Amino acid sequence: MPREKWGEGNVFTPAVDIKDEGNKLLVTTDLPGINKEDIEINLKEDMLEISAKIGKEKETEEEGYIRKEREYTHFYRAVRLPISIKEEESTAKIENGVLTITLQKMELEEPGKKIQIE
Repeated sequence: MPREKWGEGNVFTPAVDIKDEGNKLLVTTDLPGINKEDIEINLKEDMLEISAKIGKEKETEEEGYIRKEREYTHFYRAVRLPISIKEEESTAKIENGVLTITLQKMELEEPGKKIQIE
């Protein structure tokens, strides 16, 4: 039976839904079995990154040998957003395995003042 190499694990790219709700974007993704402490959300300019990991330990004893194995599963997704976001007004919550991120859109600046030609 082949052994896993150090650092190997399963990496999943979860589906992400982005809904435009006027002054905000609503981002949802399924992260079943993941605690909020294991999720990291980064927002850089117009890029949203979501990453999470689950670690499991399994201890087995057979014929005098004790074996302890660890398995890690990683979730990672990066999406480019269609508009600039107010980072300080954005929020996130996870409920029943569904991560919901509310991103407040940055208001477009008013058009510049017109200059009259003399």
